[in-house]
Amino acid sequence: MGFFAYRAVDSSGATAKGIIEASTPQEAARKLRSNRLYPTKIEPVGKGKARRKIPDEVIIGFCKDLADLLSAGLPMDRSLTLLVSQERNQGFRRILTDISRSVQEGKPLSDAVESHKDVFGSLVGHMIRAGEVSGALEAVLRRLSEYLERRRAFKQSILSASIYPALLLSMSLLSMVVLLVYVIPRFAKIFEDLQQNVPFITKVLLKAGIAIERYGWVIPIVLIIGFFAVRRLHLSSEGRKRLDSLIMKLPLVKRLTLYTNLSRFFLAMGTMVRAGVPLLRAIALARNVVENTVIKAELAPLYDNVKAGKAVSSVFAGKEIFPPRIAPMLRVGEEKGELGETLLALGSYFEQETEKILRRLITFLEPAVIIGTGLVIGAMVLSMFSAIVSVSDIKF
Repeated sequence: MGFFAYRAVDSSGATAKGIIEASTPQEAARKLRSNRLYPTKIEPVGKGKARRKIPDEVIIGFCKDLADLLSAGLPMDRSLTLLVSQERNQGFRRILTDISRSVQEGKPLSDAVESHKDVFGSLVGHMIRAGEVSGALEAVLRRLSEYLERRRAFKQSILSASIYPALLLSMSLLSMVVLLVYVIPRFAKIFEDLQQNVPFITKVLLKAGIAIERYGWVIPIVLIIGFFAVRRLHLSSEGRKRLDSLIMKLPLVKRLTLYTNLSRFFLAMGTMVRAGVPLLRAIALARNVVENTVIKAELAPLYDNVKAGKAVSSVFAGKEIFPPRIAPMLRVGEEKGELGETLLALGSYFEQETEKILRRLITFLEPAVIIGTGLVIGAMVLSMFSAIVSVSDIKF
């Protein structure tokens, strides 16, 4: 899915503009016509462009601050004007100015926010609309900020957990390159001056160092080409399906991917259900936060089953890919009328399980990297020592 900026006219001839989420411009046009808007211009918005400019904490702060101002009794237009005057992020300030102007013109906040889907995503606008309909906008904004904060904290925990192994591996590789390119060739030069044969292991390492020194510039080029090739493959629907299928065949990675996506799905769906978003709409939007196409395909029947009158738990009961605890918990939540709370509990469970798997993985990776690089560097040092020892065989 992507985002498209549009300009359209309605049946009365009034001009409307905004951003809509769709796979293609044709689909965007169909969605607009279904809303009785007739597009005159549709152009793609750079994927993630605005998201990269607007940090998550800025959007979280907006939700919290707006909830506080509304709870204090300020009307919506004054609250937005005050937030605009206090906003330091220039990019988000322009977005808030546009939202404030739209609200002052009589549009609901949800419509104003949905015109910036490339920044807020689909979930935020629909949750705000549910809050407007139910009359509990302040509570919905707080729940929304809590969900966004948890999602941000989860991303940061994954990033933090991967920093040390990545740094350790980078320094180890750098040490190997230094030994191969600078240290071992100097030992070889000494042996050459002494007219002494270089030991076999040292010869192999010397040739490797010479190859890196002469053709090392090819390595970053190959890595860059490989990165963009995989990225292009991942962006294509068929290529992404193949990569996701491969990921789901790797034992440990499969479990980590499954739990991560289920955590996102249940937390997003639970947050929306508790906020009053209709169940079918919550299912459709929550599926969009699932990144793995294999898992998304397994969740696809959920919408049609619920629409046909079946329980949410029925979809998870007969599928081997999903952990067995999901269906019974959902069934109990449905019987008690606490589906939203049950979904959030499942999301929290899978979030905690993901963190446990990550900690175990990092615990395994750290000694594996240390031992692996230690063996390689040790072999290099051993080859140099064997060369030094063989100097005693020189005949003067």
